[in-house]
Amino acid sequence: MSATATLRTLLLVGDRFAGFAAQQDVVTVSQFIEEMRLGVYSWDNRPVRVRAGQGVTAEDADLVRDAALLLGLGDRLDLDFRPTALAGRGEAHKHRSCNTLIADLRRDGADLFSATLRVHNDNELLLDHQTGEHVQGMVAVEAARQMFLAVSERYHACRYLDRSYYYVIESMNTDFENFLFPVDATVVYHSLRAELDNPDRLSFAAEISLHQADRRASLTTVTYTAFDAPVIEAKEHRRGRFAVEHTVRNAATRVTVEQPALVGA
Repeated sequence: MSATATLRTLLLVGDRFAGFAAQQDVVTVSQFIEEMRLGVYSWDNRPVRVRAGQGVTAEDADLVRDAALLLGLGDRLDLDFRPTALAGRGEAHKHRSCNTLIADLRRDGADLFSATLRVHNDNELLLDHQTGEHVQGMVAVEAARQMFLAVSERYHACRYLDRSYYYVIESMNTDFENFLFPVDATVVYHSLRAELDNPDRLSFAAEISLHQADRRASLTTVTYTAFDAPVIEAKEHRRGRFAVEHTVRNAATRVTVEQPALVGA
């Protein structure tokens, strides 16, 4: 790649974020591959630096590299794709990795933790709701939920390795301050309270913020408790039984009241 040639920089996003590609210098994976095939980048010798944003998978990066090599652009393409270390299934409480939003989790201080937001192109929250250029607010809410779970599992609950915890949200409020777009973003967890002495019940309060382009996109305040799993599962089962019995009883009452009277012919 020539050091003297003018560098052209593009931002690559997943196909799910086609709306964001209305911005100049933003292309989806499919768009970029198609443009390479059409010769858009072949008419001059400028190097092309491509920075991967949200929704770009390792498989997508391989497709882009392979297409560039096939079309003779391999020596001019600088694809900046950085694999992330996703939070584990037991930390994010997600079975499918495409639904995990937290990556590169780290501790920055006694009460401060941060992570990289990672939005997969096939994340469950995008499959039936993606309009405009921004990422919908529920992604910020779910990222906050996964962040408090991951921080609690990795850095707090681990002190009781013989326990399995069930997390119950007591309150959760999110203020949306700026649009979130499918580019780099950071999730920050600020611990306000962490009561860890009773292994049967760990209690927490935290602020979780989402930052992008030197601005805060959202702020979530949450209080939650981690209960020893056998204790809360028994309580959950009892309350579930009550809900079933109440619903069945009400259904039976409605049938009795609404049953029309039989009239002889």
